[in-house]
Amino acid sequence: MIAGVLAVVAGLAGSVLHAVNSAAGRGFEPSFWLVLALASIAFGSVGTMLATRSTVRRIPALMVATGLGQGLGLLCMEYAILGPMPGAPLALWLATWLWAPSLFLSATVLPLLLPDGLLASPRWRPALWAAWLVLAAHVVIWAVTPYEAQFPPIRVRDLVNPIGQQWATDPALQIGLAVATAAVVAAALASVAMRWRSSAGDARQQLKWLVFGAGAAVALFAAGAAAPQPWGELLVGAAALPVPLTAGVAALRHRLWDVDLAISIGLRYALLSASVVVVYTMVTSVWAASSSAPAVAAAVVAVVLLPLHDGLRRLVNRLVHGERDDPDTALALLGARLEATGDPVEVADALLPEVVARLAGLLRSRYVALELADGTVIRHGEAAVSERIVLRYAGREVGVLDLAARQRSRAERHRLERVAEQASVAVHSVLATREARRSRQLVVAAREEERRRLRWDLHDGVAPLLAGLALQAETARDLVDTDPGTTRVILDRLVPNLTAAVGDVRAIVHELRPPALDELGLAGAVRELAARFDRPVQRVEVIVDDVDGLSAAVDLAAYRIVAEGLNNAVRHARAARIEVRLARAEDGLVVRIADDGRGLPAVAGGGVGLDSMRARADELGGRFDVTAAAGGGTVVTAILPLEMGDDEP
Repeated sequence: MIAGVLAVVAGLAGSVLHAVNSAAGRGFEPSFWLVLALASIAFGSVGTMLATRSTVRRIPALMVATGLGQGLGLLCMEYAILGPMPGAPLALWLATWLWAPSLFLSATVLPLLLPDGLLASPRWRPALWAAWLVLAAHVVIWAVTPYEAQFPPIRVRDLVNPIGQQWATDPALQIGLAVATAAVVAAALASVAMRWRSSAGDARQQLKWLVFGAGAAVALFAAGAAAPQPWGELLVGAAALPVPLTAGVAALRHRLWDVDLAISIGLRYALLSASVVVVYTMVTSVWAASSSAPAVAAAVVAVVLLPLHDGLRRLVNRLVHGERDDPDTALALLGARLEATGDPVEVADALLPEVVARLAGLLRSRYVALELADGTVIRHGEAAVSERIVLRYAGREVGVLDLAARQRSRAERHRLERVAEQASVAVHSVLATREARRSRQLVVAAREEERRRLRWDLHDGVAPLLAGLALQAETARDLVDTDPGTTRVILDRLVPNLTAAVGDVRAIVHELRPPALDELGLAGAVRELAARFDRPVQRVEVIVDDVDGLSAAVDLAAYRIVAEGLNNAVRHARAARIEVRLARAEDGLVVRIADDGRGLPAVAGGGVGLDSMRARADELGGRFDVTAAAGGGTVVTAILPLEMGDDEP
């Protein structure tokens, strides 16, 4: 990482020194300073970003080495040109060959190892050794070539190469080295071609990016060689950008090295630095005759820097992430939208499918599925081997997020944790809304079922009985004058039947609303109800605070919940002691039924009784909970609102 930072700093510092030398009329043309500056910035920044997050070490190290060699070569050259500075002769000598290893690294060694830092197969090892030998040969040849024999000839005051050798300029040696270099480059290209033939899917897409970058670099270099100055130097300088930039895009877009956010930032600042250098160069070229050229160039750069940065940020994010914002920003906006959406129905029907689709794009996952605890599944992409991330809210599992399984960076793991937190809140809201809707449906269904039962009770029970009694009364009326004895017999049978009919009607009325609630109040009705369950082997204790003045709906719901709770404790829990407590609290009427029975079942799941109690609480907008008691047994708690807008249940 330090070497990459030094590469960028060296490139920028060398550019500043070049501007100073150019303004003073020092130097020589063509100097190729721009290609060295842009290469050092691009290779150094992208390589550094890769090195900080990637498990593939060879590729980032080679990229950083390329950038460092180019940057130091430029800095040493411009420092030597400044004047008779301390160490200037050594700096000039270093500048004449430092660029060579970095250039041939990117042309020979790097293609052999792309994209994963490994050779295509062991048989390519001789090609790799040959590449390193050719690189070393170039370093030696350029290090001992006299300055005046180099291209372009280096004339800096009266400085000469301290170890210059004429044999280094021998045409036969130069031709032989050129042939060896071409052979190594051809071998590297053959390695890429072999990888291409055997690749598919993402690997093929990665190679496409890299081949595109290499082709663009060659095209720009050829165009620069043919164009007049200063445009030729600008084009040649731009040729240093495609290889590192497309390698970075491939790393991000197709998971070459799994460093998406870091690379996008690196690309942004590499492009920004390169753009600043190009703008500065163009302005100083136009104002070359003026002594104020550096100041004018600096002013222009200052004016365009901020809008240029914003534009490059949007461009790089759209190119790399598919959106104008980076993943962290996009996820933050998505989370804010989840939090701002107050309607859970909208979250369930519209927003959650959009969240799943956005996550697939932001996390570059070809498969994302959101599975809610109620069984609902929202999918995006084709099913694949996935990793499951459990979504929890208040310690309770509310869903699962499935993504295509692969190795993830630390930054992406952090983003996934944030996504899980935000999605958990949204999923909880959806589940709560659906549960409330289901409870209302249960209440409506139970009410309709109750009405149907009452209809059949009246139609098949009370109505025929009353009809029969009416016929008996008519018969008694007709016989009262002629046969008083028979009339008395009929009336003796009629009276018990009328009493039974009255009992049936009272039973039906009790089902609608227990008379004890109106006669004794909630406290008295609950005590009367508890007395029916109280036996020597099964004690029921009732503790009731002031619960007078409640609405009829709350009274009835509390009574029914207590009745069902007692029934469960007796029939299912086989409790020896049951405690019923009713008390007012700030948030409502607290109804609590605790027993010392067998406790909750091993397999979670509510029966009809629990569903009925929960539905009654939900209907009034209250809360319902069932927990295990500390010493064994079960605790049923319902909190009902103290006041209702309508007294009807």
